[in-house]
Amino acid sequence: MWNLEWMLTMQDPQDGGVYHKLTNLRFDGIVMPHAASTTPRYVVAKGTAAALDFAATMATASRVLAPYEDTWPGMSARMLAAAQAAWRWAEQHPNAVFKNPQDVVTGEYGDDKLGDEFAWAAAELFIATGDKRYATALLEHDAPLSTPSWGNVAALGWMSLAHHRAHLAPGLDRALVERRIEGLAAQLAGTWRSSGYRLAMTPKDFVWGSNAVVLNQGMMLLQAHRLTPNQDYLRAAQSSLDYVLGRNPTGYSFVTGVGARPFMHPHHRPSMADGIEAPVPGWLSGGPNPGQQDAKDCPPYPSKLPALSYIDHDCSYAANEVAINWNAPLVYVSAALSALTPTTMNQDASVSLDALLREEQLLQFERFDQDTASALGAALVARARGASRPVTVEIRQGDTVLFAQALPGASPDHADWIRRKNNLVKRTGHSSFYTHNEVRQAGGDHDRLPGLDMRDYAAHGGAYPIVVRGHGAVGTITVSGLPGADDHALAVAALRDHLGIGEQP
Repeated sequence: MWNLEWMLTMQDPQDGGVYHKLTNLRFDGIVMPHAASTTPRYVVAKGTAAALDFAATMATASRVLAPYEDTWPGMSARMLAAAQAAWRWAEQHPNAVFKNPQDVVTGEYGDDKLGDEFAWAAAELFIATGDKRYATALLEHDAPLSTPSWGNVAALGWMSLAHHRAHLAPGLDRALVERRIEGLAAQLAGTWRSSGYRLAMTPKDFVWGSNAVVLNQGMMLLQAHRLTPNQDYLRAAQSSLDYVLGRNPTGYSFVTGVGARPFMHPHHRPSMADGIEAPVPGWLSGGPNPGQQDAKDCPPYPSKLPALSYIDHDCSYAANEVAINWNAPLVYVSAALSALTPTTMNQDASVSLDALLREEQLLQFERFDQDTASALGAALVARARGASRPVTVEIRQGDTVLFAQALPGASPDHADWIRRKNNLVKRTGHSSFYTHNEVRQAGGDHDRLPGLDMRDYAAHGGAYPIVVRGHGAVGTITVSGLPGADDHALAVAALRDHLGIGEQP
């Protein structure tokens, strides 16, 4: 509400135009807010993008606040009227592109492509009013759908249309809305399936604010999951949250105060100036950025590879900045996953540890050597290939690799997962899937096992002990590339086939 009420003050009441920003002439120093409040600030220039973004936001807010007339009397109607006034101003000034005045050097956030802003504002106003003119305007500014960002907001309108699709007034095809959302989600899910880190991101997505990119992708995947019961969309969205919370090549949790290894030094003035070592909790870092636009001001980045181009240093505005439009999808994706993930998605409680132990006692060899490993490995690869599974397979006897093969589409990162899962099996004597479920069912965190460094151990399914009767464990068979339960199932199925042991009733 504080933000919305402030935004209302940025509209010119005479004509409905909206000022682009309120700004200092230059960036503040590393000081607390009270020390910056003495610097003069200026309201700068009306613009088409500002008017349309304002119109979309106010139209949405008017719908949200409509049931709370007793708490905020007249506010819903005021916001809708402000949205419509801003739309009219934008229609009269369709190309008022903002540029910083010569003496202003703070972030410009200029945007000369305004079709997406027209589309978003039209969608929100159509939902709020049912006026067919807005539906017509939306389709006039239609373009291929893409993941939203601060510079391309069209998808936000289609999100709202999908949410309200059962109540759309005549003038917009419900099937079109569903096709647009699902079309984008299908592309993202396809990239996710082929990714070693299970991400919808490609190298070009590692930009300034890459963590917002991955979460905005998750947000769009969640829209598609709401339209169709495709569990891959939900799993891919979960992967976007897992990534920012630590399942990424850097090993950092990109959210302050959350996870086993949270980043500690955001480029955030109050966190830098408050004299407290720990940062403000809950901030999302911008994340890996191979552009390294701040390289001249910071210590060297550890890598130029897109997903590793990150530095946890408060000097880094290009990789470790925080921003409201990055935290917003973090909040959305976290809340949506909590609401939409059925309890049946969490299989841990339903996995019987006794059954897993009986399985380990059953799937044992009379002898094991190179020929056995070759035959078992070939059978496992054939099974994975037949199911189009882009996995990596490895079979060891002791520390000697007897069989190894990566199928088409497998990631080089699988090798490290195999190493870490193997280490866990050698340490515990049980399958990595057993340890995963044992820890989870006891209420623990499978990524923070006491006394074990998770850089060397992974409690995720896929590694299985090779046991010779009368001799004990002699090696491991490991699959990597799928969700842990699926890696485990693939290894077990191959063992059953090789040993001639069917499923037990």
